[in-house]
Amino acid sequence: MAQMNRAKPRLTPADWVNAGIDLLVEGGVAAVSIDRIAKDLGVTRGSFYHHFKDRETLLTEMLEYWVQKWTYRIFEEITLLDLDPATTLITLIKMIRGKNAALYEATFRAWALHDPIAREVVCRVDNERLSVVRELFNALGFKGLDAENRARLFLYYEMSEPTMFAEQTPEKETALIKKRHQLLTG
Repeated sequence: MAQMNRAKPRLTPADWVNAGIDLLVEGGVAAVSIDRIAKDLGVTRGSFYHHFKDRETLLTEMLEYWVQKWTYRIFEEITLLDLDPATTLITLIKMIRGKNAALYEATFRAWALHDPIAREVVCRVDNERLSVVRELFNALGFKGLDAENRARLFLYYEMSEPTMFAEQTPEKETALIKKRHQLLTG
């Protein structure tokens, strides 16, 4: 009995973007090639052009996805919880870590070192994140440079610490987060 050819599921732009981000994490922006993504997705190169004009369009979409998933969606989720500022900060830490944001953060920042478009997006995101976190510290009574420093320290820790000190137990991580939260909010 002959096997029936099963139609492959129709790919969406998001499928291509996610596959591109996987390659970005694996080997940097130079590793993001249309041919490699098509091969990984099991489709022809022509399928790419059904969704994107060119590689640059894909890269732009990857940047936008990063902005949406690891900034705006997190801020939307945290806002919906309607928590007090101190609880918002600890919940924000849990969300950032739960989404493994630090892994992607390092990858997109490395890209931004050599690409002016990526650098512009990263700078925009940094300013928006800093503004939101600074406002939380303002709401806790910190003003001026004190709020600014606390917001920056918060972002430095949460966006880089998991990649720098990956070899720690969950218990130690929890204790460090609790102590850091006390340090920044106390």
